[in-house]
Amino acid sequence: MGRLKGMYTWAKLGMKLRPLAKQAREVTGMKLSVNSVIQLLGLLAQGVNAATNILPDEGKFWGFVVISAIQGITGVLAHFSNPDGTSARAPYVK
Repeated sequence: MGRLKGMYTWAKLGMKLRPLAKQAREVTGMKLSVNSVIQLLGLLAQGVNAATNILPDEGKFWGFVVISAIQGITGVLAHFSNPDGTSARAPYVK
């Protein structure tokens, strides 16, 4: 019964966030260069996090999670944009 209640809560949250996601998709445009820089910095940060002891073990895990989330969000935003930053709904013309 607890699992069903949790699924219901997540579904309800998703329905409330749907308009916000739609608005963000319309407003946000990401150029290819911005996406590339963010992804490369994320890759560098992942490597530094794995190779050094800057963070404790539990902090390393959360560091990986946060960096991966940032890279994922960046990738999703870039997916809906042409390389010049215009909406992907419009055809891309160099």
